Amino acid sequence: MKMKYNCPAEMTMTLLGGKWKVVLLYNLRRGPKRFGELKRLSPGITPSTLTQQLREMEEMQFVSRSNVGKEKLEGVEYALTEKGESLKPVLKALIRWGLDNQKEYAAGEFRMIEARL
Repeated sequence: MKMKYNCPAEMTMTLLGGKWKVVLLYNLRRGPKRFGELKRLSPGITPSTLTQQLREMEEMQFVSRSNVGKEKLEGVEYALTEKGESLKPVLKALIRWGLDNQKEYAAGEFRMIEARL
C-alpha cells in the first residue's frame, strides 16, 4: 500500500526506519550473506527481528532471497537488489556523517567503522 508523505526525505527515512534496516544494508553492501552471517554481523538482533526486517526489505525490493546450493535444504542467502544497491550513496552519507559527529553523540568507538562501499 502506498502512503502519502510530506517530503522525499520523510519517505526515505520511513522506508529505512528502525535500527536494523540500515545495519543490514551495511552488512550486505559487499555481497550476499546467509542468515547466520547477518546475525553474527548484527550484534543484538534477535532471530525473529532479523527475519522480520529481511522480509520487510524483500517486500520493499531492497533485498532478494535465493536458495544456496543445489538442494533447498542447504539454505538461503540475501543480497541487495538493484534498488538496494541504489541506496549505497545514502548509506555512505550516513556513515560519513556518523564518523564526522561521533565524538559529539557516541560513547566510545563504533564496532563497524569501515566506511568504504
